[in-house]
Amino acid sequence: MGNKIRLSKQQQRHVDRRRRVDGPPDESLQSGIVVTHHGHDLLIEDTDHQLLRGRARRTVGRLTTGDRIRWRRDPQGHIVIEQIETRRNLLVRPDAYGKKRMMAANIDQVLVVTSVLPWMNPDVVERTLVAVFALPATPVIVLNKVDLLDGLDYGERHRIASTLALWESLGFEVIRTSVKSGVGIAALRDRLHDQITLAVGLSGVGKTSLSREITPRAEQAAIGEISSFNREGTHTTRASSLYRFTDGEGGLIDAPGVRDFPVDHVPTAAIDRGFPEIRAASAYCRFNDCRHVNEPGCAVRAAVTGGEILQRRLAQYQSMREPND
Repeated sequence: MGNKIRLSKQQQRHVDRRRRVDGPPDESLQSGIVVTHHGHDLLIEDTDHQLLRGRARRTVGRLTTGDRIRWRRDPQGHIVIEQIETRRNLLVRPDAYGKKRMMAANIDQVLVVTSVLPWMNPDVVERTLVAVFALPATPVIVLNKVDLLDGLDYGERHRIASTLALWESLGFEVIRTSVKSGVGIAALRDRLHDQITLAVGLSGVGKTSLSREITPRAEQAAIGEISSFNREGTHTTRASSLYRFTDGEGGLIDAPGVRDFPVDHVPTAAIDRGFPEIRAASAYCRFNDCRHVNEPGCAVRAAVTGGEILQRRLAQYQSMREPND
């Protein structure tokens, strides 16, 4: 038999810690999901849907809302997160300083929430769609505050209607909602059932109001455990929070507002899914590797000239494809 390598006690403790963190789920630990976080403090939900406060070991690494974790109580009764289960996906966003921050993990679908006021730049919505496809997850576009449409002039109403019609013609799901009138709330609630859904969009588009309308647990959290834990203001979400539905295993993650959603080095397949009209037209280009810039026989640029594809959409498609070409 070969000589057995002996580890020092410090080395063995390190191996044991890494095994707890990176190895298969430790069945001796209890399961849970991260509901929200503030610095190193975490609010988790156990298998009985009870909210518990805890902290993770440093070896676990950074956690975010939606992470599936394993935890135990220490001799003092404190919750200690010992392990993170493998993430199915992870969505990140840049903060005000350009540093990437984790938004949520293990997401089934993403609500890209815009509103009549403030109206989100269509380019931002479309970049977000590509980021969602790259996860992968399913995007759903929500136009909120539709009760305000009658107060807009014809030009503004036409701009919003034509943009939504374009997205729907390309196969993207669009739901129109109003918390004030109740329009679309039932349809949105049905769409979210038994799914873990993240809501993203500009500050002020009504994500939190929609959350409170869709699930009573979000309304209760406004004055309860999650709100105090996050130190949230009345109308400002400072950290992502998971609100469970009362009639299923699904839940809605309300995330802080984002002004933009830069997309870098995403798979070409995700970009193509975000721009299906360009993908379809490119099949008729003379060259298989056509970049739709100045190549002869480009069917995509011909479709732009003919008004079948928007120049704005082609420009954004090219900017996303450039790092991959």
